[in-house]
Amino acid sequence: MALLVWSGCALASALWSVHLAYTLGEFRHELAWGLLTMATFYIATSDREAWRRLVVVVLVSFFVLATLAAALAASAEGWDPARWHAGAGAFSTYLVLVAPLFITLLAPAPIGFGAGRRTLAIAAALLTVLLVAARLSDNRMVWIALAAVFATASILAALRWRAGLARATLRWLPPLIALFLVLGFFFADVAQERARVSFPADTSVAQTFAEDPRLRLWDFTAARIGEHPWIGYGFGKSILQDELRVALHDPTLSHAHNLFASQWLQIGVFGLIAFIALLAALGWRFIGFLRARDDALALIGLVGLAMLVGFLVKNLTDDFLIRSNAKEFWALCAMLLGYGARLERAIGVRAAAAAG
Repeated sequence: MALLVWSGCALASALWSVHLAYTLGEFRHELAWGLLTMATFYIATSDREAWRRLVVVVLVSFFVLATLAAALAASAEGWDPARWHAGAGAFSTYLVLVAPLFITLLAPAPIGFGAGRRTLAIAAALLTVLLVAARLSDNRMVWIALAAVFATASILAALRWRAGLARATLRWLPPLIALFLVLGFFFADVAQERARVSFPADTSVAQTFAEDPRLRLWDFTAARIGEHPWIGYGFGKSILQDELRVALHDPTLSHAHNLFASQWLQIGVFGLIAFIALLAALGWRFIGFLRARDDALALIGLVGLAMLVGFLVKNLTDDFLIRSNAKEFWALCAMLLGYGARLERAIGVRAAAAAG
C-alpha cells in the first residue's frame, strides 16, 4: 500500500511539474522500471534453490565488476568509474547494497552456504575485494555506510542468537573488531586524500567538512522547499538541476544530495511522508522476519535490515535512488520479501499440519 501511495504522489506531480517532459521521462525510467523490477524478482524467488541461485549471481556479478575496476586501476590506462561502473558514487552505493549478502556465506542452509572452510575463504576473499573496490571509489561516505551495514548485522545477530554467539565470542569478535578498524583506517585515509587533493594546502580534514559545498546546497534546497513545501516541483531527482547549478556556481550540485530532502523537493511533504512510510513498511516486514522462531527466516530479516540501514546512511549526503542503484535496491528488497514471505507461509503450513 505504501508503495502505491508513494507512486501515486509521484504520478500526481506531473500536474504541476516545472519540467513536465523530464518528469514524464522519470516515470518510465524510475517508476515503471522500478515496479517491474520488484515484481520480477519477487516472483523469481519461488523456492530455496531460486533464492540461492540469485544470491550467487549477485555475488559473482559483484566480484566481476570489482575486479574489473581493480584491474583497470592497475593498468596504464587507469580506471574511469563512469565508463563501466556508472560513476564512483553509484559504484560505491552498489558495494553497500551487495555487502549484506556476504552474511549468507557465514550462515547455514537453506538461506546461507554454510560456514565451512571453503565458504569462509570465499567470504574473506570477497571482503578483501570489497574493501579494495571501495577504496578505489575515493568516496568517504561508503566507509560509514559499510560500518553501518556490519554494525547493524552484528548487533541484530547478537540479540537474535545471543546464546550461540556467546559460546563463540573468541571466534567472531576479533575479526569483527579488525574489520571496523580497517573501515576506520580507510575512512581517515580517504578523508585526508580529499583534503590534500581537493582543497588548498594545509587544509585540515575538519575544515573539509566545514567547507563542504553541500552545506550551501542544503541551505539553498531548504529555501526552495520552503517555496513549495506541499506539492514540490515535480518527480525527478534533478528537477531543479539548472537552477541549482547556476545559483551555486558548481556543475556537480545538480540535486539535493540527500535522499529525504530530494523526495520533499520533488513531490512535497505528502510524497515525503509516503516515502518514509514505504521505508518503515519495509523495515517492519524485515523486523517481523527477524523475530520469527525459524532461524532461516530470521536471517532474511537481518540481511534486509542491514541493507536498508546501509542504503539510507549512504544516501544521507547524496541521492542514489535512481537508475541502476534504484533497480538494485528494489530487486534486493523484492528478493528478500519474496523468499521471506514464501518461507513464512511454508512454516505456517507445517505448524498447522503438526497441530492438526
